[in-house]
Amino acid sequence: MRLVQLQYLPEHHRLARDIFSARDAAPLLRAGVTITERFVDHLGRAGIQAVWVEDELSHGIDPVPVLSAQTRALATRVLAALHRKAREAVAHGRVLDPESTDDLSDVVDAILKEIEEHGETPVVLADLCGAGVYDLQHSIDVCALGLLIGRTLIAEHGWLDYKGERHDDRHEERLFRLGMGLVLHDIGKFAIPEAILRRPGRLTEEELELVNTHPKAGAKLVRDTGVWDPLVQASILRHHERWDGSGYPDSKAGTEIHEMARIAAVADVFDAITSERVFASARPAHVGVQTVLAGAGTQFDPVICDVFARRVMLFPPGVEVALADGRRAIVVSVPQYELDRPVLRIISGTGAPFDVSLQQDSNIQIAGWNPPPAAPARAA
Repeated sequence: MRLVQLQYLPEHHRLARDIFSARDAAPLLRAGVTITERFVDHLGRAGIQAVWVEDELSHGIDPVPVLSAQTRALATRVLAALHRKAREAVAHGRVLDPESTDDLSDVVDAILKEIEEHGETPVVLADLCGAGVYDLQHSIDVCALGLLIGRTLIAEHGWLDYKGERHDDRHEERLFRLGMGLVLHDIGKFAIPEAILRRPGRLTEEELELVNTHPKAGAKLVRDTGVWDPLVQASILRHHERWDGSGYPDSKAGTEIHEMARIAAVADVFDAITSERVFASARPAHVGVQTVLAGAGTQFDPVICDVFARRVMLFPPGVEVALADGRRAIVVSVPQYELDRPVLRIISGTGAPFDVSLQQDSNIQIAGWNPPPAAPARAA
């Protein structure tokens, strides 16, 4: 199967995967249906940007998403209900009720289970949703990516306590709390007027200052709920702090920023870049990776960036890429330890289509990919 942008979707192709509404657990379209002009119009109005299709060009390509359709549907349903409660709480000038977050445990448990099943294999991160539902799907994807990073980081380095000492126990408890903080990291945005968050143009200085209050607003909003503890609060309050002290709300730097918040910072930025937003179109995964790695040691913890770079596919299977020589190709598969040298199916030019491994042919380059230099690692 391959991923095709809606505007380039040919009619009469068969849908390869169910398409779920961003705010509903019921599929909009089932896998196997034949794409028609009416379906394309319907998907566009629902905010869907691209779909997986089966055709001759993509035969044998089988991408594995980080989350199954069932887990994403569960997370969507639970978070949509929580977000409604958050809007109501803000409108009435109060915090969330203690039971508001009760169902989040099931969501984090389901995501953690799937992360465990992936092991150390790099995964595909793509929810295919439009800008109108960014707040909802962003929370789900940041949680999934942050847990991918956190699982490997803890396995390799242990975890830091409040004294700065590392430990090698209670992994599952630590990851669960990380997941809770990640899925709630942007909850404070419901305290910001929607007209500001949805504005496609540049914000004024006053509006930007207001947006920058959302971490503290989020920490306040969940303070009476059943999930609150200092570890959950860390991701909510500190995910916009930066390694060099240039972030907000308190300009914390380096290890002053809780390790969970440093994980959240990387996951948040990558997903934002690769998602469709009102004020910015989604960029390819390799652009998101390149941006994060370019910030290693300045914006982001370099050790976390190193883990991130080993867990996220630059060029996911089924995605079309442009080559430096102008030809087009579809990614077939990706070697685990050389993520920027995938097997490609060349679909234009002389002899196409045919498969080629970039591990074996160093002359073929993917356009737009410039690996940044390795970042200096910090001491454990």
